[in-house]
Amino acid sequence: MRNVLKSYLEHLCGEEFVHEDKPLAELTNFRIGGPAKFFVRVQNKANLIRLVSALTFVEEDFFVIGGGFNILASDDGFDGVVINLDFAEILDNGTFIYADAGAKMDDVLEFAKERALSGLEWAIGLPGTVGGAVFMNAGAYGGEIKDVVVCVDVLTEGQVVNMDATKLKFSYRTSIFQKKKDWIILGAYFYLKNGKICEIVKKQEELFAKRLTSQPYHDASAGSTFRRPRPDFYVGTAIKELGLQGTSVGGAQVSTKHAGFIVNNGGATAADVEKLVRKIKRAVYTAYNERLQTEYVQLPSRRNKQSVQSDCPQNTGEELDL
Repeated sequence: MRNVLKSYLEHLCGEEFVHEDKPLAELTNFRIGGPAKFFVRVQNKANLIRLVSALTFVEEDFFVIGGGFNILASDDGFDGVVINLDFAEILDNGTFIYADAGAKMDDVLEFAKERALSGLEWAIGLPGTVGGAVFMNAGAYGGEIKDVVVCVDVLTEGQVVNMDATKLKFSYRTSIFQKKKDWIILGAYFYLKNGKICEIVKKQEELFAKRLTSQPYHDASAGSTFRRPRPDFYVGTAIKELGLQGTSVGGAQVSTKHAGFIVNNGGATAADVEKLVRKIKRAVYTAYNERLQTEYVQLPSRRNKQSVQSDCPQNTGEELDL
């Protein structure tokens, strides 16, 4: 069966875009994870539709990723097909911009800036792709994806459906896609405003400088580790007050630059991260009676069919693990 699957993947996507036993540590910004049975780059939507249909029919696990920025992959790897959306077209129609799910957010910002379109400045330096940003309702510095996205193209049950943003249940770092795990984001439509390039550039430079000085931007991590349990509770501040900043388990460490991030200082495993996360959860619950949830997506090694769009967290509703 494995050889048959490999032959099909190579036939559909091209031999050069199919990799067997690909280390997930090479695909994620955390630099953690064992091998995926297959890793495939899909170059267009038509092939993606055919691939997803075939994998669903044969009951083969698959997992969709973009840039791999908000993922904690299992040390055991993934017994299925990891699909990378490798189509990244960006188009404009006046103050509207369409971007494929595989497009990098930085490229969308550059595209908008060149056309003097304002509204995405807050996302400067935001890692990952459009698909991931929509999935998690990414936000920073007072802005969120829900403020600018008007509709999203979604692959569901073999059909491409255009969904209005008002039906996508956007809220703080969540969207309907985190529950509808069989839905795959194909692209999004952004509504921006006419502005001045000089003002857009100035705002981007200010916010990017702030990001560089306040976050471990260049370190291996999955971004912000925890969601805020309530709007006025800052997890990084709480972790720092508890004296846990700099705490390590194996190669995983609470960032010395921002306590809201866990970084891979070299050789960290998923088990290291999970132990450190549990330690922080226990401490925060004991001190503040707050239950924390993680932001990152966990890519499972067990058989658990998912088509989660990565770069982004899923709302697992996980309980405090004491």
